[in-house]
Amino acid sequence: MTAASALPLVGIVALALAACSTFRVAGAPTFGRVNDIPVSDIEAAVAAYQKLHYRTVGTIQVISRDEIRIYWKEALSNYDTMKRVHGRWVHPGGVVVVE
Repeated sequence: MTAASALPLVGIVALALAACSTFRVAGAPTFGRVNDIPVSDIEAAVAAYQKLHYRTVGTIQVISRDEIRIYWKEALSNYDTMKRVHGRWVHPGGVVVVE
């Protein structure tokens, strides 16, 4: 195999590795509308959440620039919502799934 023939293979491997990377904020996988909000705002929402709760952050979902869901690491079907109100992150409630 020559260097020229290996080039397409290198490109495919690079794309596969890039697809596997996970966007993380505050150490947690983060998804949703992440381009609508600065990382510093997501971190501020997580910091405000951690002042209120003892739960470990599992995953973060950005709903909008003013709403973020923080899924519990202990039970990923449960989450708390953080909303920005007048420039501050507040906790209006959450969802707990009970079987």
